[in-house]
Amino acid sequence: MNQKIGVQFIAAFMILSMILSSVAYFISSGDPSDQDNNQTDINTPQNEYFNIGGKEVFHSFNSIADGLQMSNPQTFAAQFLDVEYIESTALEPWNEQLPLNLTTFHVWNKTTVDNLYMTSSKQIYFAQDFNNEFLLLSTMTPKIVSFEYIWLPSSDDQYHFLSRFDVVTGNEGDEPTNVMGDPTIFTPTRESAEAVISIIESVAVPPTAYDTFSPVLNYSDDHSEYQVVNSLVVFADLYYMGLHRNDDGSFTRTTIYYYPLAGSVAHINELALNGSERGFSRYDVTTEGDILKVVLTGEFSLVTGEDIQ
Repeated sequence: MNQKIGVQFIAAFMILSMILSSVAYFISSGDPSDQDNNQTDINTPQNEYFNIGGKEVFHSFNSIADGLQMSNPQTFAAQFLDVEYIESTALEPWNEQLPLNLTTFHVWNKTTVDNLYMTSSKQIYFAQDFNNEFLLLSTMTPKIVSFEYIWLPSSDDQYHFLSRFDVVTGNEGDEPTNVMGDPTIFTPTRESAEAVISIIESVAVPPTAYDTFSPVLNYSDDHSEYQVVNSLVVFADLYYMGLHRNDDGSFTRTTIYYYPLAGSVAHINELALNGSERGFSRYDVTTEGDILKVVLTGEFSLVTGEDIQ
């Protein structure tokens, strides 16, 4: 198992940096005229099905595994949110009530992404990497382009990269870029978008973030409408958490750990001893090799408030 000395401080710094930098990307400039006056061929918003020309992104997008397969190997944390399912099965967006000590990762909400496209998001994936860059993938309805942009061709001349004017960052040289499709790609730079397209179009299977998190993904399910993975936690080398609302209104939480700390394993096993007495209808703890898997079911407050380490 890797040494964890000092990791807690690194984790805190990385998470704080991620939150501050990622929020900055969604600050509207308010006036496209403030952009470089030398730019030409500015395209106005489209109110029909994307209607931007070029090839559109098409990739399976039903779980966090699909998003990780489009993400670079430097990704250290990611989340997937099936907004459409949550809205169809619950009266309120419970995903916005999840505590940070459970998700271990800044939770993006639907409103933020909706405002980016002025449309309604269906599925959302967000990933952060060690280069302090992010990848936002989402599906939407209606499928429209509601912002002004300048398009440039991808290196293979198949896709149209849309440079955004309504989003500014605090990082010099950044050029927020969209590539429309299912899912739609949003990155802080055109180079980052190019890297995602390169993964999608690669004939051979390229290295991706899926490879990084496969030890925990191999024990997960694709039925949780909220999923998160993180390699920058102090209690394990890799962490997965999935949360699903059951038909009876209860919630099932699945947490999977790769090389968990002995102290965390002992504490989790201790909690499981009186799980039913504390209101859980299910509290399963299993160990297989270097993997610890915990599945528990109960009321929302119980499931989201239970210790993960």
